[in-house]
Amino acid sequence: MRGFRLSKLVGALGVLALGAGAGGCAPKAKTPEEAYARFRAAVQAGDGGKLFDAVDPATRWAWMSVQKWHREAYDIVLSNFPEGPARERELRRFQPGATAQSARELFRAEIAGTLPMLAPLAVDDARIEVDPAGDAAAAVLVSGFRVPLRRGSNGGWGFAGLAQKAEERKQRAYHDLENVRISAADYERAAARAAVR
Repeated sequence: MRGFRLSKLVGALGVLALGAGAGGCAPKAKTPEEAYARFRAAVQAGDGGKLFDAVDPATRWAWMSVQKWHREAYDIVLSNFPEGPARERELRRFQPGATAQSARELFRAEIAGTLPMLAPLAVDDARIEVDPAGDAAAAVLVSGFRVPLRRGSNGGWGFAGLAQKAEERKQRAYHDLENVRISAADYERAAARAAVR
């Protein structure tokens, strides 16, 4: 019974730490209009941190996963890869995610080049249209271009235009971590064989 309570406490602390890892996220946007206003303000200010707060929850979670998996991959490389070019290359690759203070900070660094391209989507006269299902919407510009907005399972709305990029980034980070684990196991087996010779 005591072990069960301890595991529940550890789990609760993990959830709190993950929430803190989001690093300064604003309260969720309750409407598509509020979500678009946050997106517009972030883009007009050129502020990647505010843009992180303005994206839909699934996009934020994807970047949180990227940061977590890069940190894990970095630690595995440090612990298991022998000195040499492969180790240095992998450390350089995972260092930004491993040393970022939060997913928000990693997102801000990696998305900096994308911010100027979003500027034409951040206008003052967009019209909001909500899909009949209610979990998707769009800010419709005068040109007819639709800026996607999406509601997450937590009820919060956000800009969904980076969702596919975030999902691809997350999948790449996951596969990178898996490859690092495989390489680490290979290095361990090679070291064990060398030790018995």
